[in-house]
Amino acid sequence: MTEKLYYRDAYATKFTARVLDCTEEKKHWTVILNRTLFYPEGGGQPADIGVLGGVRVLDVHERGEDIVHTTDKPLPVGAEVEGEIDWEHRFDLMQNHSGEHILSGVICGRYGCDNVGFHMGKESITIDLNTKIPAEDLPYLEEKANEAIWTNTPVGIRYPSKEELAKLEYRSKKELEGQVRIVNVGEYDCCACCAPHVTYTGEIGLIKLVGMQRYKGGVRVTMLCGGRAMADYALKQKQAKEISAMLCAKEN
Repeated sequence: MTEKLYYRDAYATKFTARVLDCTEEKKHWTVILNRTLFYPEGGGQPADIGVLGGVRVLDVHERGEDIVHTTDKPLPVGAEVEGEIDWEHRFDLMQNHSGEHILSGVICGRYGCDNVGFHMGKESITIDLNTKIPAEDLPYLEEKANEAIWTNTPVGIRYPSKEELAKLEYRSKKELEGQVRIVNVGEYDCCACCAPHVTYTGEIGLIKLVGMQRYKGGVRVTMLCGGRAMADYALKQKQAKEISAMLCAKEN
């Protein structure tokens, strides 16, 4: 059983651990440690990447009670190794996942619908909802989601008992068994989730809706948060200036 250090502190980046197993699989190796900060793919969030004992960690996933690290080189079993996650990658995922919770909570609260799908890609986040949303409502939804950022709302993590959970209104895409981890964002959202999140919503920086399309009887909303939203704005501003110069017209 691997001790999950990322639940103790989502902001820690370095740790030491003992190698319990290292097995060659095709062109890579799978490494199991007694403890880890590397978050495995799950809950809609991609896995952490980084360095472990001088070798690259390419992917991480769960196998029963173990966290399995896919590396580009082997590590000696029994050795004490140092690990470091790629913080830029982790924080990007935290910003976008926390932002997705806020937006999903706002939408589901307004329309009484469900988030039936969530995908965090390298470039954008998509949320699938089993309802139709009028295009004219998007500005309101975006502003309401950003309101949570402007108020710098605390993001709480708790593990309610079965009795407490039965009385709690929360979002979940599936039936859950065992201990449930609840992520709460003030009045904006309450959702079961296993991933690392920011501590305060101000760390998200910005939530931007960039698209919506019909999808399986409902809609698929595309969004960007934090650094991704800023990069998108910078790109569009650059493009607007270039088009403005080509047409000899003001940007607006």
